Amino acid sequence: MYVESIRVKNFRNYHNQTINFKNGMNILIGPNGIGKTNLLEALYLLSTTRSHRNNDEKEIIKFNEEFAAVEGIVVNKFGTDKLDVIIHKRGKTLSVNNVLVKKNSEFIGKLNAVLFSPNDMDLFDSSPRDRRRLIDMEMGKLSRAYMFNLSNYLKYLKQRNAYLKQPKVDDVMLETYTELLFNPQIQIIKERNSFINSLNAYLSYFYSEISGNKNKLQIVYKSFIKEKNNDELMKKEMKKTYESIKERDLILKQTNIGIHREDYEFYLNNMNVSKYCSQGQKRMVILALKLSIVQIIYQIKREYPILLLDDVFSELDGEHRICLLRLLPNSVQTIITTTDLREVNLIRRQDVNVIKIGKGMMNNG
Repeated sequence: MYVESIRVKNFRNYHNQTINFKNGMNILIGPNGIGKTNLLEALYLLSTTRSHRNNDEKEIIKFNEEFAAVEGIVVNKFGTDKLDVIIHKRGKTLSVNNVLVKKNSEFIGKLNAVLFSPNDMDLFDSSPRDRRRLIDMEMGKLSRAYMFNLSNYLKYLKQRNAYLKQPKVDDVMLETYTELLFNPQIQIIKERNSFINSLNAYLSYFYSEISGNKNKLQIVYKSFIKEKNNDELMKKEMKKTYESIKERDLILKQTNIGIHREDYEFYLNNMNVSKYCSQGQKRMVILALKLSIVQIIYQIKREYPILLLDDVFSELDGEHRICLLRLLPNSVQTIITTTDLREVNLIRRQDVNVIKIGKGMMNNG
């Protein structure tokens, strides 16, 4: 899979611009603040229908304009797709090959992109919600069933929370609302557990290769139940757990346990990354995570995603930069932003496409 071209219109600082990519290594070079990250944001939007930078996507729209649009031509093993995302004041419009798409799930995955962003460095110290969002987003690209179960769970959770806010709560009715949560959670926990196990099969290798030293890196999935394989045992444990928390739910008038409260913890050589690792180590952990996700996508889809690396060389010395570049597979379309031509010179590949960016304009050179 690779992106042949994108067109951005009224997107951030771009008025109307088209950029062509090669199916290989692409370098976006230019000074800070010129709009390199905006282009990666546009590609990520085509992949996930969301910005990785803002909850309020209307901020994407260029000042004094009514809408922002991104069009991408994507080549995959089945052929070529034209993807369009339009952000306007009423919301968002998606289309595939000029046919409107009503559900995000029908659009997500048409372009599989894995993004490294400096914002990822907040992952370890931010809330569990941010870590869940990352895992949910990556899993959503791979499994429609996962997104279906997650959507159903959130719908049933909303219903249960609304009922808990009623002046009088009937035990039988509350139990009915509670049981609706079980089946989608069982499937979600099993998929989350499988995904984390798959990540752990790659993480240590990639971290060790980037760092230049043998290390053990793993993610621990902090589920609210212990059983993660047998459906009946999971349901039995859930029922017992919800019963034990029932009084607290009634007092606080909300559901205090479930997959919406779970977390993931990162450990490097058995030390909690959040507490004990330097910024440089954290950056290498994130990079190992992203490269592991690339491999899992290939393992499942039999097709590589595109890899977006924003300001990836910061806080990596020359040796670690070279180690990272060696790890980037030739068969993965990679798009890197940088400000320094010296970093481009580290890339010893024949397929490098250098794109110079300045004042909202792009030139291949």
